[in-house]
Amino acid sequence: RAVIENAMPVDTSVIPLKEAQAISSLRAVFGEAYPDPVRVVSVGAKVLEMQAAPTDGKWGGFSVELCGGTHIMNTAEAESFVITEE
Repeated sequence: RAVIENAMPVDTSVIPLKEAQAISSLRAVFGEAYPDPVRVVSVGAKVLEMQAAPTDGKWGGFSVELCGGTHIMNTAEAESFVITEE
């Protein structure tokens, strides 16, 4: 809830697939084929900063995914919701 209330910015950038895969906190769907270059979506941190220092431990505190399909500019736009299943 705090992440949503904090209106954390959502950042996207298209970068080379190999560089995206080097980001330490990256989440991707196993077995999925991604284009090269690939769209990277990050909540709370700039993708280009992650690209510049991909192994920095501070990225573990942020959500970063390949082509996450996110269509919001900050977390407050998500409002309240419940995840019922993964």
